[in-house]
Amino acid sequence: VGADTAADLVAIDFASGSGVRMLIDIGTNTEVVVTDGTRYLAASCPAGPAFEGGLIRFGMAGGEGAIESIRINGDRHFEYSTIGATEPEGICGSGLVDILAELRSHDMMNTEGRFSDGLDEFIVAPEKGISFSRADTSLLAQAKAANACGQRILLRRLGVTADKVDKVYLAGGFANAVNVKNAIAIGLIAPVPTDRVERVGNAAVRGAAALLLSASRRDALDQLIGKIEHVELETEADFFELFVDGCRFIPLAA
Repeated sequence: VGADTAADLVAIDFASGSGVRMLIDIGTNTEVVVTDGTRYLAASCPAGPAFEGGLIRFGMAGGEGAIESIRINGDRHFEYSTIGATEPEGICGSGLVDILAELRSHDMMNTEGRFSDGLDEFIVAPEKGISFSRADTSLLAQAKAANACGQRILLRRLGVTADKVDKVYLAGGFANAVNVKNAIAIGLIAPVPTDRVERVGNAAVRGAAALLLSASRRDALDQLIGKIEHVELETEADFFELFVDGCRFIPLAA
């Protein structure tokens, strides 16, 4: 378990909860931890920077001017809002999730990420020349697949399906703004009822502060880490098949 994820676990008192729980800290290297209260399984998912705006042509971090929310209206035009309500400068992670979900729900993109009518891109903000391309979709599909594999494999190892998960904690700045329903629709997050998903924000900072200030919290973390089983995703016999399936823009298999 990485240092940030260990701090996340402290901040949300992961060991003291009940039922089946999952922590997902989405980032360039997504960390996933699942538990049923007896076993604790963890995995790292090398997703890359796409959902943080990296390598996406008009991608950017979640700062002022970033398009953070998008919907497609009845005329198939993009409507959006930006952080700070300023002129758009690019698209951050939550906006990218919205684009993918909206394109799928309006049949403007198929499950493999190909655009309708043979298009290579859609214009999101014509006044600023901001577009979303087929190449962007391919990068996001691979990043999404890495996240999907981590969740699917850990749940399978624990012997539970997504509908049996009682609580999902989404950690990190990206999680604060993401539309959970859209994230589930494209297969970025396991298909759990949305009321079971809790955004915990930058829990790593809160957890790090707790560890610095409390010897008992440090002791508790040491005991918890000793129980965690690290799962190397790529050692799964069907990892490649799961990854390919995870590249499709559909909800994860329950």
